[in-house]
Amino acid sequence: MDLHRIFSQLFLLAIVCTCLHADESLPPVPAPLATDAIEEEALPVSPVTAISSVILDAQLNSLHHPRTFPGCKVAPLSEIWDPEVLTFESNAETAPVDTDDLMPDTAHALDTFKEMVTSLGGTFDLKSAYRPPAYQAHLHEVWVKWVKELRGNRVRACQALREEVGAEFARHQLLVKQQPVPSSDHTLGLAFDAAVALPRAARLNGKRVTLDKLAALVGIKRPTIRRDPVHFKLIAVRPASITFVNPSTF
Repeated sequence: MDLHRIFSQLFLLAIVCTCLHADESLPPVPAPLATDAIEEEALPVSPVTAISSVILDAQLNSLHHPRTFPGCKVAPLSEIWDPEVLTFESNAETAPVDTDDLMPDTAHALDTFKEMVTSLGGTFDLKSAYRPPAYQAHLHEVWVKWVKELRGNRVRACQALREEVGAEFARHQLLVKQQPVPSSDHTLGLAFDAAVALPRAARLNGKRVTLDKLAALVGIKRPTIRRDPVHFKLIAVRPASITFVNPSTF
C-alpha cells in the first residue's frame, strides 16, 4: 500500500510540473490600453491629382442630365471632357474665330486675301479657322448623328435625342450638304472657312478676276468647291509664278 501511494503521488507531481511548464511557455498577454490612449491610423493619401474645375463641372452636369434614352437604338452624342474643346463648345455661338493658332503662312494668306477681296468691293465673312482635333471630331459626330440617323427618325423613344442633336446641329450652323471630316486641315492650322463674294465686274490690273484666281495669288485654294465652297486651304507647294500680293499695289 505504501509503495502504491508513493507511485500515485509521483504521478500527480509530474502532471502538476507539466502544467506549470506549459504556462511559462505561453506569450504574455498585454494589458488592455485605455480608450483615450489608442491612436487612430492615418488615412492613405490618394495619388490622384486634383481634377480641373472645368472637367469637374462637366462631370457634375452630366450626372444631372442622364445621357441614356431607353428604347432608342441610336447612341447619344459622346461626352466632351477636354477643357479646350469645352471652351470652344460653350462659346460656339459667340466666341471669335480662333486665328491665333493658325500656321503663320495661313494667317498671312487669310489677312491678305480678305484685304484684296474688300479692296475689290467684295464681302468676306470669316466663319471658322483653327479647331482642336477633338472639337473637329465632335462636329463630324453631330453631322453624322443628325443627317444619317435622326433627321428622319420618327421613333417615339428617340424624339428627345432627336431634338437634342438637332439643336446642336443648328447651334454650330452645320449644313446638310457639307459634312465635316473627322480629321481636317483646320486642326493643323492650315485652313479656314469664309463666305466670300466678289462683284461680277471685279477687275485686277485691268483684267477680270475670279474668286479662285484671287485665292491662288495669295497661296490658298478651295479643294472641293461644290461640296464645301467656304473651305480655303493653304497650298503646300506654290508655283513660282504665284506670290503674295500686297493689296496696296492695286
